[in-house]
Amino acid sequence: MKPAGQILGACALSLISGTTGYFLGNSHSTPASAGGRIPDAAAAGKISVRVSRPTVDVVALRASLEAEKNPLARFKLALQNMEGWVATNPTDALAWLRTQPATDRRDEVIRMALKQFAANDPKSAADWVMKNLKGRELNNTIIMLAEDWAGQNGPEAAAWFGALPPSGARDAAIEDVLFTWAADEPPAALAFLKAHPELSDLAPVLNRAALAGWAKSDPMAAVTESLASSKADNDPKRFANTLANWATTDLDASSQWLLSNVPAGKERNAAVSELGIIFARQSPEAGISWLGKLNAGGERDGAASALAATWSDVAPADAAKWVASQNLASLTPESITEVAENFLMKDPSAFQAWRNSLPDGPVKQQAANVGVTAQEE
Repeated sequence: MKPAGQILGACALSLISGTTGYFLGNSHSTPASAGGRIPDAAAAGKISVRVSRPTVDVVALRASLEAEKNPLARFKLALQNMEGWVATNPTDALAWLRTQPATDRRDEVIRMALKQFAANDPKSAADWVMKNLKGRELNNTIIMLAEDWAGQNGPEAAAWFGALPPSGARDAAIEDVLFTWAADEPPAALAFLKAHPELSDLAPVLNRAALAGWAKSDPMAAVTESLASSKADNDPKRFANTLANWATTDLDASSQWLLSNVPAGKERNAAVSELGIIFARQSPEAGISWLGKLNAGGERDGAASALAATWSDVAPADAAKWVASQNLASLTPESITEVAENFLMKDPSAFQAWRNSLPDGPVKQQAANVGVTAQEE
């Protein structure tokens, strides 16, 4: 859940792939109509805009760097010329940076250089990354480039990453490509998946990513399509994830749409649990009011359990107080335990007082178990 904002800026981050959603909050242009003609790859992709930058005399710069014996002064000289150096010969600039002592600052400059390189030639930048980086550095950087490349030319980026040998980095990158591309060209991104059966092992994750990206730019079209495909493929979590991506930007509209357009069943149950999490993060009080609009039974129980458990991550005392007093739903034992554990870790004394005040019932039983476990440890 890329999360929001961009995945990577100057700092290295890890991307969780395909499990917790796509809460990226990226801002994209209006997509093509979901009901219109599916464009071919050439028509769907954006034309890369090459940026004119100052150039440098690389031979002279190299000589100056060689002549400078003070390491700090040498690096400062390189930084003063880095933009022009990358514009003139990006692989030479990157090669020189790789010879410098490994520090956070050096790695930050490498990422900045790669972003500039990719703005003009994303394929060559990605080739360089695959040949020169390893491990987490490779994963984070290739994901960063994937998103940038997809914003320039979705079909080209998807084809290049899709042709790589399977790996965690490849899978995360193409997932991000589909998310970014689908926000601008959803029919083309979804058509790409159907046309590439070699990616069938990733199809559930990539479908989810594409629909999530679409939800950021045209949410009603995305959730309508996602609901239909989720039912057809018996994958209710796909619809829930799509709706949740809409909910991160407009919780009121998405929750109202769900209640008005989706009948009771697996898709609605999965979606209300996701919305319960988001209500807990944005406005638990509004979430409590919203619970009263849900169907009694499993639907409401699931949403209330998700709301309580997530709420306790931030405000365990408030969540625990509500858990003890609410009677709208039957909370799952797992959610009660999570609330109690979070409260115990936050304030053991307040937790003990809360636990002792509970009336007999499932909440007290679960809370008592947490207390006993903590005391034994």
